[in-house]
Amino acid sequence: MDSITKDQHAKIENDFFSSKHEWTWDEKLSTSSIKLSDNNLNVTFHPVYSTGTAVVKGNKLLEKGRHHYWEISMITHIYGTDVMVGVGTANAELHNASERFCALLGQDRESWGFSYKGYLQHDGKTCKYGTTFGQDDLVGIHLDTWTGTLQFFINRKPLGVAFTKLNNIILYPLISSTMAQCVMKLTYSCSISVSLQTTCLTVLSPWQKAYLSKKFPGLRYLIQNIFADILQKSIDCDNEEDNVEFPAQYIILDDFDYALVGFGIKKKKH
Repeated sequence: MDSITKDQHAKIENDFFSSKHEWTWDEKLSTSSIKLSDNNLNVTFHPVYSTGTAVVKGNKLLEKGRHHYWEISMITHIYGTDVMVGVGTANAELHNASERFCALLGQDRESWGFSYKGYLQHDGKTCKYGTTFGQDDLVGIHLDTWTGTLQFFINRKPLGVAFTKLNNIILYPLISSTMAQCVMKLTYSCSISVSLQTTCLTVLSPWQKAYLSKKFPGLRYLIQNIFADILQKSIDCDNEEDNVEFPAQYIILDDFDYALVGFGIKKKKH
């Protein structure tokens, strides 16, 4: 199989270096309960006092065929009935709780939510998921539209798959809060095409990424991108057999291997 062309490589590289913010919060939803600032990246819920639950939606849908990742920094101390992050469809009810305090995301079948209290909610059903989050925490959300999985991160540490079967649903990012003067900042909102190349990122261990970055500088755009960490599966670091590093002189890289990640199946010379 031939290696990828220069034009294809440039397109992939540009994809990995896309804007840090592909979308922001939708200013059309700005009300007296929601104040947007800093180019619609900062949200202040209930700037004066709270009378219920407010919700904000991203201003772009999450396109199919892509890995989407965004991070939200919790600026203020969090307390109260609920503060949630998640996703929802265009039919998600965003305004029916403005005068009541509730865990809004996931109350129906049109949204999926993760609460600061550490539980998940969808279709009105809740379950324990992971650790809680609060002030100064960075909450990450990864949506794989190909496999239809949604998972959350706390300070870049994965909490595991939260929801599945989302691959045929058009979704938007959502956040909600009942707390007065609750401030959140969207620090990252990016995506990358689902491809064999990005799939390879899931099986590269940290030492392999470091090795490739050193030996093949042209791949640093791929290896040092945020998705290299987000997509990485759990690696058993105690498995010494898998962690044996073959020196370059004992590795054969065919065009297909190099086109993908620069490092394929270990093949010893004879």
